[in-house]
Amino acid sequence: MNKSNRRSFLATTSIGAASLAAGGFSASIYAEDGNSAEISKSVLKKMELFFLGTGAADWPRRYPPLKKKLARGEVRGMSSMLVNGHILIDCGPTVLDVMKRYQANPAEITDLLLTHTHADHFHPDSILAIADSRDAELGPLRFWGDPEALKLMPDSDRIEKRPVEIGKTFKVHGFEMTGLEANHRVAASKEKCLIYFIEGALKSVLYATDTSWLLTDTWQYLQGKKLDALIWDATVGESKGDPRIFSHNDLTMIRHMNQTLKNRKIIKPETKVILTHMARTLHPPHAQLEKKLLPEGLVPAYDGMSVVLN
Repeated sequence: MNKSNRRSFLATTSIGAASLAAGGFSASIYAEDGNSAEISKSVLKKMELFFLGTGAADWPRRYPPLKKKLARGEVRGMSSMLVNGHILIDCGPTVLDVMKRYQANPAEITDLLLTHTHADHFHPDSILAIADSRDAELGPLRFWGDPEALKLMPDSDRIEKRPVEIGKTFKVHGFEMTGLEANHRVAASKEKCLIYFIEGALKSVLYATDTSWLLTDTWQYLQGKKLDALIWDATVGESKGDPRIFSHNDLTMIRHMNQTLKNRKIIKPETKVILTHMARTLHPPHAQLEKKLLPEGLVPAYDGMSVVLN
């Protein structure tokens, strides 16, 4: 895929039809300091969500070589998303290969937000490689996560560990980030799994994977919020009787939650509802997913997809 395609963005109408249009912007326009007053309000009006992986843990941990051409959604890397070129959410074993394929620059990543330490979301060697790719003069990579999760990341002078307290907001590149508790767990650990509410000058996004039904405290936090994009864990698809529904969503669960969020005006008719973390064995090919889901306003993400919120 060429660079112009990598910078395409997805627009969704109120009835769920999707179209691709040319657009995008250079990630280099963002100030390096996450709290810098140099970040202009006009820049913060834009939010790019670039999907570096849209698969669940049953996809291969190695990505195909660059020379292999891939159709949309043919292969899914481990779930990960890049915000405005600088803020990475999760970093599994396939992230660096996906970045190479779609021309994203790991050296521009300043902050990494971790949802939890399952191996498809947390790969210390890749995180260290990103940190080492940065110019040392820029300072260490800021690594955000639950305090128990941070303990599992090897110490490095290229990485600065910053704990996330559930429900407390912190600022990264002018965005307000809030870690909320996910309906998910890491076995034999006190770690709290997280989803993230991201609020910019004009646009707000909920990145909700891995998780099942929203927990009560997370639901209460969202009261009065307005979402321009909602990214759901959609691991189970339309499968029936799969035990993963106790820590992941199926599409029926997503439809129920969407309706409640609409009733409370948390999501609007124009809100982009995007599905990620899709299990290889529980979903049909991507073209079939689009044909079935786009008419109802559900957008199945694919690796290399860029959504720009203006």
